[in-house]
Formats: sequence, C-alpha cells, structure tokens
Amino acid sequence: MSWIWRVCSVVNESLESRIAYTFTDKALLKEALTHTTYVNEHRDESLRDNQRLEFLGDSIITSIVTAWLFGAFPDEKEGVLTKKRAELINEGTLSRIARHMCLGQELFLGRGEENDGGSTKDSILADAYEALIGGMFLDSSFETVSRVVKRHFEVVLGSLDEISITDYKSALLEYCQARFKELPRIVVTNESGPEHDKEFEVHVTLQDRIIGQGRGRNKKQAAQTACKEALLLLEHPR
Repeated sequence: MSWIWRVCSVVNESLESRIAYTFTDKALLKEALTHTTYVNEHRDESLRDNQRLEFLGDSIITSIVTAWLFGAFPDEKEGVLTKKRAELINEGTLSRIARHMCLGQELFLGRGEENDGGSTKDSILADAYEALIGGMFLDSSFETVSRVVKRHFEVVLGSLDEISITDYKSALLEYCQARFKELPRIVVTNESGPEHDKEFEVHVTLQDRIIGQGRGRNKKQAAQTACKEALLLLEHPR
C-alpha cells in the first residue's frame, strides 16, 4: 500500500460523510477521484483514471433526474421537463455540487494540473462528481444512488419546483435533439454600433425556418434571447 493511499484512506472517512455514502469497495472511490493527468505521471503504479466511471455516472445521473422530474411534475409536457432537466444537469450545477462536498481537495491531479488550479475548475469538478456517482452505482444499486443523488441536488438547488430556466440554449438543443433528432443552427446575423456599445442579432433556424430571433449587448445574451423565443414557438406553435 502506497503512502498516498494511506493518507487518502484517512481523508476518505470525512469525504464519505460529506457525500452521504460509504463505499464498500474503496478502490472504486479512489478511481473516481483520480484524474488522467495523475495517472500519466504515475504509470508505474497500475492506476486507473476516472474517465470510464465519468461516462457511466453521466448516464446514471441523467436517468435519475429524468425519473425524478417525471414523477415530480405529472402534468407537465415533455418540453417543460426537458428544459428543467437541462437546467439541472450541466457543468455549472454539477460543479456546484462537487464544491459543496469539497470534492476538489480530494482529487488526485498531475502536478501541472494541480499547479494550474485544476481542483477548482468547473469541468474537472463536474467530471469527478459524475465519476463518483458511477463508482457509487457499481458499489451499490440504482435505488441507493437515486436517494443519494436526490439529496445532493436538493442540498444545492432546493426544491425542484423552484428551479427556473436560465440556460435557454442548452434547453433548446436538448429539446430539438429529443423531438426532431436534429439540432438547430444558432447564427450571429448582424453586429452594429461602436466598439464600446455593440449590439448583436442572432437567428435560430431549424429545418430551414427561422424559429427565434434575439438581440443583446453581447453574443451570448443575444443567443439566449433567440433560443428562448425558439423554445416558446416550438412549445406553442402559432
């Protein structure tokens, strides 16, 4: 047993308390916390990075949240449920959950990544949380993981019925993929005004038809406005 693993096993007692789950197979927990950069720097230790568990965890979280929303909102249409799911499952939300449980300080990162602030990066934290859930699923059952994940989300986000949609672009992309098996085109069509006070115009097209238009002081704002209009049109056709 390496020195690093002995130290990690002590830390894990606190971590498992924070995630509200105790692993039977501690190797799964270690794998979930191991970033690929760490494995690349310790090739002689037969380590596994967390990418496979991340892949599994992503699917598990999606399944849990989908079932959760389906039961919580029995009268809502598919489009509303799709938007709520997009608001729940994204890098920002997952990294918030990871930060709440102080997951970053538990990660095994390569020196370069650690020096670059890897333990605080949204992408790394979100991936690690997905890997943690993947490992938890292999260590227990879907029912057990469902209870734990629900607790994680509610601690950070509160009750589901209080969730508001703010990322209309992600919601639109997921909605179109689910309903039409096709993604819309989101294009900046115009840019006007002086450098210090520009205005952008964005069009959203689907199947060669404009379904949303938006203006804003930056491209992101304009795109969100256009995507919001597109979602409303798709859900309530004129």
